[in-house]
Amino acid sequence: MSRPVTYGAYLGLDKVLGAQEPPGPDGRPRPISHHDEMLFLIVHQAYELWFKQILHELRLARDLLVQDPVPEPDIMRVVMALHRVHEIQKVLVAQLGVLETMNPADFLAFRDALGNASGFQSVQFREMELLAGLKDDVRYEYEGASFERRFTPAEVERFRKVRGEPSLRDALARWLARTPLEPGFEATYLGAFEGYVRAQRDLHAKNPQLAGAERDATLKRLDDYLAQGRTFLSGPEAKVRAACLFIAAYREEPLLHWPNRLLDSLLEFEELWRLWRFRHARMVERMIGLRVGTGGSSGVDYLDRTAGNRYRIFTFILESRSFLVPRRLLPDLADRGRYGFAAG
Repeated sequence: MSRPVTYGAYLGLDKVLGAQEPPGPDGRPRPISHHDEMLFLIVHQAYELWFKQILHELRLARDLLVQDPVPEPDIMRVVMALHRVHEIQKVLVAQLGVLETMNPADFLAFRDALGNASGFQSVQFREMELLAGLKDDVRYEYEGASFERRFTPAEVERFRKVRGEPSLRDALARWLARTPLEPGFEATYLGAFEGYVRAQRDLHAKNPQLAGAERDATLKRLDDYLAQGRTFLSGPEAKVRAACLFIAAYREEPLLHWPNRLLDSLLEFEELWRLWRFRHARMVERMIGLRVGTGGSSGVDYLDRTAGNRYRIFTFILESRSFLVPRRLLPDLADRGRYGFAAG
């Protein structure tokens, strides 16, 4: 006879609510040593549960985008998965405020009991970075070596497996490279961009508020900007970059609406991680000041560096925004029907 599934059994609450038993020096579970240690444990366990869900959504997004071709309805599914990730990321930022209800002196009361444990050792967080597409060559070294030295051989094997799969960035780039651009788009768009920059140059050349040296510096920046635009539409990722511009420039066309939302969603994903990294660094700074981190890192200094520009993933999307031109300057699509609604 089957037994009814209870709320507690379905959620595995015996395991979840019984998991707040940290190991003692002998490796066996020990009692909570301070009232606030319970908060510390639960907040970090909640983080790991959310990380698990984020990985679940990112894998779906990657698996949908890696298809060739990607069915149009699946682009909407990717955007919806990323939207869910965004909402989780906002919760992750908000959870830092819960940790900050703990007084720094109370954290010190049990901090040594953590031993060498550190959030740096979160396997799932590192998997998220790799799955999203963060490259190893942009990482800051941790104590002069790879971050992997702080993980077990089994955990390093997990990272190796993720590296062996297409990342979300890889899947996106391949999908963008197949975007059906209008023939000659790169040349016509570059002409519009050059005209836009020349108009900006004329405007600043006549600006009475700019002195001689200041005017020359401004015009030099615009000349450099023009050269950067030309470079952006050349090189090995030229098709990917052109697709970013094409989708954003003609985003009002029905066929390009969801692709444009996808690009915006990925920028928001990256923006929210940068916000979390910065907010996390401020929380740590407030709790431990400038002392060494529990894992032996430089603490806040290391966290602040990872919150900077270096840890970007979807750079070609962000850079494309620098070279957009006003809608009135865009050349009309010769085959507008190609990007409209499919005929019934």
